[in-house]
Amino acid sequence: MTAPARVGEPSPRDPSKKKTEEHDRARRRTAGAERAYARRAQRAQNLRGGAAAPQQKPASKAPFVVLVMLVLGAGIAGIMYFSTQAAADTYRLQEAKAEAEKLTLRMEQLRREVALLESPTDLARRATEMGLVEPSNPARLRQNPDGSIEEFGKPSAPTKSTPPPPPSSEPPAPPAGQTPPVGNQPPPAGG
Repeated sequence: MTAPARVGEPSPRDPSKKKTEEHDRARRRTAGAERAYARRAQRAQNLRGGAAAPQQKPASKAPFVVLVMLVLGAGIAGIMYFSTQAAADTYRLQEAKAEAEKLTLRMEQLRREVALLESPTDLARRATEMGLVEPSNPARLRQNPDGSIEEFGKPSAPTKSTPPPPPSSEPPAPPAGQTPPVGNQPPPAGG
């Protein structure tokens, strides 16, 4: 026999008590157990030939695959672009280095020409070609420690021992403001 019901509690003979006990048991199940019971009920219903519950369609993977393919395609295109740019930059760098080397060689050649033209022997040769003569007895100056200047030797006028250079095959340039002579005409006199 069952104990008498207390005040406020349902009677032991009350059918609603069974429902609350089942509800309490169902509440105590874990989510995994609930899924297992749901699968079991689904299988039992399928075996009996009953209408199957509408199944969820699996999510389409096409958008994700397309997105991954686009990202990979963009990555490959970017790599190819930067690779070709690097190759082009390498060619431009090689050309710039070759140009720099060529200019360096030209600069060294010009320096050698300037050094040769500044040499005393070349200056003397060009001066002689222009009709200049070297003085035979030049005067020399010396600065004393007190700042005064002392002259040594007697300067003498140079004597022109070499004939002037032959006239060049090109006619001399006309003075500014005049037109050059045409053909075999002599230049105008009195300029």
